[in-house]
Amino acid sequence: MKGEGIISFGSRIDPGFKVLVIYKESMAYPIVRRSLESLDNSIGALMPGEGVIVIDGERVQKEGLTDNHLLAIEAHEIAHERLGHSGERNQDHEDEADDLAITILDSLRRKEAAALLRARVKSLSQDEI
Repeated sequence: MKGEGIISFGSRIDPGFKVLVIYKESMAYPIVRRSLESLDNSIGALMPGEGVIVIDGERVQKEGLTDNHLLAIEAHEIAHERLGHSGERNQDHEDEADDLAITILDSLRRKEAAALLRARVKSLSQDEI
């Protein structure tokens, strides 16, 4: 469903979640953008306890992200919820969420989305070397 700069849909991973892709036409976009920037310039985030995943639609377009990228973001944010992560973000939480998201995507046979996360994890680990 699209309206006023927001595309919303039920999660393709867990029906208890809703995904909102928010574009600059939405009055909420400036708030969402600032919030995501404060989270290490993330593209997406989970609203803890709300079952809502928010994704920056402008960055999706600008960076040419595919449906598999969106699915990887969705799985990562759902993993945070399943792992009970709340409050301040840290690298251990991000690593745990990536690992669980890959497991979730593998179990759903979403190989392309899982491969995107694996590549991200590999890239991050090489940056630490």
